[in-house]
Amino acid sequence: MLPSLVHADTWTQRGIDVTLVDPQRHLYYSGMVPEYLGGVYDEADVRIDLAAQARANGASFVQEAAAAIDPDARVVETQAGDALPFDVLAINVGSANPAVPADAIPTKPIAHIRPLASRIEQTLAEATARLRLVVVGGGAAGTEVALNVTGRFAGADRLEDLELTIVEQADRLLPGFPAGLRTDATNRLRRRGATVSTGTTVTNVEGTDDAPAAVYTDTASPLAADAVLWATGTVGPPLLHDSPLPTNDRGFVRTTRSLQVRAHPRLFAAGDCASIEDLDLARVGVHAVKQGPTLRANLHHTLQALGAGAGVPSPTDLQTFRPYPLTPLILSTGTADGLWTAGSMWAAHPWLLRLKHGVDRRWMRPYAPDRWGTTSWREQFGAEAAIETGA
Repeated sequence: MLPSLVHADTWTQRGIDVTLVDPQRHLYYSGMVPEYLGGVYDEADVRIDLAAQARANGASFVQEAAAAIDPDARVVETQAGDALPFDVLAINVGSANPAVPADAIPTKPIAHIRPLASRIEQTLAEATARLRLVVVGGGAAGTEVALNVTGRFAGADRLEDLELTIVEQADRLLPGFPAGLRTDATNRLRRRGATVSTGTTVTNVEGTDDAPAAVYTDTASPLAADAVLWATGTVGPPLLHDSPLPTNDRGFVRTTRSLQVRAHPRLFAAGDCASIEDLDLARVGVHAVKQGPTLRANLHHTLQALGAGAGVPSPTDLQTFRPYPLTPLILSTGTADGLWTAGSMWAAHPWLLRLKHGVDRRWMRPYAPDRWGTTSWREQFGAEAAIETGA
């Protein structure tokens, strides 16, 4: 959660050691990744250099995966065997896809999607190459990726070289979304030649290094695939499963509305990995981003209190996270249209894609200043798309 890191130099100047731990040097911004696959963005456009961000804000960066959290000893152990002591800990480890087959590409953590980007680029670079892609999961993530990939091949006049199948267990794409939006997205995919297979469960994926994967379902013959994208919801990552922290039945760590971990007030959690009491939030980026300022404020207050010898603040002394009353979301479609929804409302319009681009690019500015720090107003709200016109 980068808002908690920005201006960490205000802590380090007071003698507080701030350490950021992550197995990847780069954080990929999930809101822009579908359009990265769609060719609107380059890889450098959608990632944040964590080491550079830590350095700029006076923090240390440890490029290791956290393997265990001991809340009583107040130690984080890394997979390399290092023990990192802490007085206050913020947990922002995201989520994982459940039951990912070895031969599939998961969408969580988002950095794992890079092999699919390479496969798409290789296919489009060869005039006679073809790509058979199966997307397992027709929620927001799987559908937005499918829209952008089909859009990219359409924009390159190569739709005949893409065989895309999206498989959803429910009886329709985008379950839980407004009916009109579901129909709009489904029709866009079908017009571009995609196969939409709903009411279908993938039972197994088998593949070898030198042969296409076989995707087995409960309704039809196996599907041959050159790549399989696994976008089937989220669970807590193994770090939380194997910890003594309180978690819910899906493995997400339980927190108060102040984002403090239940029974461990020196620990905070936010973003996809957190289950906040009395809130049933969709695991989408808008909620994680909105939690960032609350997390940073409560970390700051806790550090101040401990530094003054006052002990750990109670949740009533900290800010309370208040989510959006409705979850706003804009999906890119591979065209100049954006699909907006909030609650039961939805709309499709080019200005909605411009709004999405403006929100995404402005959010990235402080974290990727070399790429987005000097963009003009027109660049921020640009309407670039894989297909400039068409469905």
